[in-house]
Amino acid sequence: MNLKIIISRFSNLLFFIQKTKQSRLVGFDLQKHVDLSFYGKGENEIWEQINQLIGNQNVEQFKEAIVPIKPIFASYWQKASRNLILWKRYFQNNLLLFQRAILKAKKLSGIKYFAAAKIPIYFISNPVSRNKEINAWFSWTPKKKNIVVEIPLGLEPSSSFFPVSILVHEFFHLILMKNKKLFSVITETTKENKELLTKLLKRMPNRIFLEELLISSFVPEGYLSEKYLYTKVSSCIEEPKDLLTWREFVADKLYQTAKKYIDESREIDEEYLKNLIKLIKRNAK
Repeated sequence: MNLKIIISRFSNLLFFIQKTKQSRLVGFDLQKHVDLSFYGKGENEIWEQINQLIGNQNVEQFKEAIVPIKPIFASYWQKASRNLILWKRYFQNNLLLFQRAILKAKKLSGIKYFAAAKIPIYFISNPVSRNKEINAWFSWTPKKKNIVVEIPLGLEPSSSFFPVSILVHEFFHLILMKNKKLFSVITETTKENKELLTKLLKRMPNRIFLEELLISSFVPEGYLSEKYLYTKVSSCIEEPKDLLTWREFVADKLYQTAKKYIDESREIDEEYLKNLIKLIKRNAK
């Protein structure tokens, strides 16, 4: 098995235009139009979709506007594409570790069949990010699924396996969705605790927030990463204030619970979610 990693020059060009805020394209509202829906498509399909969004006349203006940007991007792409290829090699070289972690994610989710090799993974170079770590997210519809991995320009492949755990985290989301019963339990738990979750993180949908904390209690911050990807679970003393600190917090405080579920090959259930909600309630401010 190999991961279906795709390095799309055109998707990277659109991302480059968006992130570098090219002044000639301000009127096209790229923040609205150059989004996740464009990843995973060929160049012709992307243009067709842009046409549907902004109209044929604007598409022609769009195409004319990016002409002077292409030479700038070409110089940038020489470096960016080489770096993305190195990252592709990094993930393929650590495929065995990824597979072991995914097997455990499937067990936790109560899913027997999930073809990770069929999910497109799009590598995107970020020209302006100052982060020292990759960022990733998933896109899901009933007919199409993909994952985007955003890599800061110049960030070299890591000697650790934490980036692998980030990818496992995104696949975990897709795996969870296959178990309709568990997905329903998560949704109902979200509704029952709407007021609590809304108060903690207003800018993110409640169900996504709860799901983030649930998965993070295992990976990349939690025990699953420690056991299969050799990353250390950090001890959290400070009160959680944002998504990242909440993720680290639940991974630390639910360490023994997550360990029990993994070591005993148990599936995530209502009891685990109740423990998560209790933890959130005790520490919500």
